[in-house]
Amino acid sequence: MGRTATTWQLMKDSWGVLMRDKELLAFPLASGVACLLVLVMFAVPVLGVGVAGASGALRGGGGELAGYALLFCWYLANFFVVFYFNAALVDFVLTRIAGEEPTLRGSLRAAAACLPQIAAWAFLSATVGVVLNALQSRAGFVGRLVVSLIGFAWALVTYFVVPVIVVERKGALEAVGESKELLGRTWGRQIVSGLAYGLIWFLLALPAIAAIFVAIVGAIASHGQSAGGWGSLAVLAVVYLIALGIVLSALRSIFGAVLYRFAKTGHAPYGFAESDLRAAMRPA
Repeated sequence: MGRTATTWQLMKDSWGVLMRDKELLAFPLASGVACLLVLVMFAVPVLGVGVAGASGALRGGGGELAGYALLFCWYLANFFVVFYFNAALVDFVLTRIAGEEPTLRGSLRAAAACLPQIAAWAFLSATVGVVLNALQSRAGFVGRLVVSLIGFAWALVTYFVVPVIVVERKGALEAVGESKELLGRTWGRQIVSGLAYGLIWFLLALPAIAAIFVAIVGAIASHGQSAGGWGSLAVLAVVYLIALGIVLSALRSIFGAVLYRFAKTGHAPYGFAESDLRAAMRPA
């Protein structure tokens, strides 16, 4: 089976898990809403400063440092929210494939038990994110490309950090080391899986992107006479994209949790073929 075909099969197997436990969608949905609230919480004061005319003062002196401090705080809050709900989803999936009966409340409690580790991991991720952002803003084209590759490598190396935190209760640095070790067994296919998920998202999103484009062109061509109809089409397309993002986020987390469990135990959980999981772990 080809690499992308293997990823597609594992994605379908993950879909089977999601269909058995549809409440799993609550985690990425809650994460998305919380991230939106975090964005609003940071955006409103920044816009207020701009409206008040104080943005010029921030550009001089320690303005750049203040900007990076604000960016760090936003990264920290955003990562904390994402990692918390992802930890709850991972606990739910691992509890299910262990043959037990998970609950939303129980998985949220399990994630809450890891709050110190999650906070440390969010702090480390925010630090790396700000450093990469600072390097990219100062680099030329080649430098930006190198920084992007570093960011991509960091995302791969830390792929299993959240499952390691949830299951093994390791600190952030220990979890990164464990994730790196597991990546050594899965790196070839993991890279392909990540790229394949992005490609699948793009293909599934194309109809909605086309619908939004058609709605904009239609509204302009009709000189606003059918704005309601075109607007409804655009809204439906946006809702579809949001739903698609929530579903694919859940599928990726399920896939990651299952791959982590298989890498640790060598046993394929119910609903997943051992041959597919072994193919997913075989280096390219």
